Amino acid sequence: MTAIAEFTLPAADFPLGRVFEERPDATLELDRVVPTGDTVMPFFWVTDPDGDLAAIRDLFDNLPELRSATLMEIVGDRGLFNAEWDPEYMGIMAAVGATDVTVLSATGSIDGWVFELRAASMDQFAEFRRYCDDHDIPVDLTRLSRLSEMSPGDEYDLTPEQREALVLAYREGYYDDVGRPDQDALAAQFGISRQALSARLRRGYRNLIESTLVREHREDEQ
Repeated sequence: MTAIAEFTLPAADFPLGRVFEERPDATLELDRVVPTGDTVMPFFWVTDPDGDLAAIRDLFDNLPELRSATLMEIVGDRGLFNAEWDPEYMGIMAAVGATDVTVLSATGSIDGWVFELRAASMDQFAEFRRYCDDHDIPVDLTRLSRLSEMSPGDEYDLTPEQREALVLAYREGYYDDVGRPDQDALAAQFGISRQALSARLRRGYRNLIESTLVREHREDEQ
């Protein structure tokens, strides 16, 4: 039965994470991952408050973990990158490939990485964890559930954590034009990091859009 898990990883233990040593205010978000030959080519967004995305590209160029890194698009203070990893430094992505789990989302900051993964069974996640342990990949499991157990928000494919985060953000005025709290204040109410809250909100937005607007569009086309 399909299961969803959330794993965390220290910032420096992911090939792209070393950018935080030079740019501690930057955040990264994987857009998609494309397997190719002996490695993978991830597309990812980098948000840098200073807007110096060329400097971040130079940082990526000097990482031994990457064969190449290309800045493809700039939107405000965000840049879309495409990189190709050296297979020797695949880390957690080697575990993903070896155990055939699916990356739903991955976000990173100086506080660490949060990976949301999907598997066909709980046993598959156990295999993923064993692979990480055997290869000294320091992941921590922070959430594990079956899709059938996700009762609140099921009609919108929301997990309980996503629903709770979205509702709290709305009630606290996060979506208002003025007087809105920042994500640090909202995250403190859950006892989680700003990065973890941001990931919950983003995945919640995605699931809401997919289960409402996108689903309605598909039905209209039929």
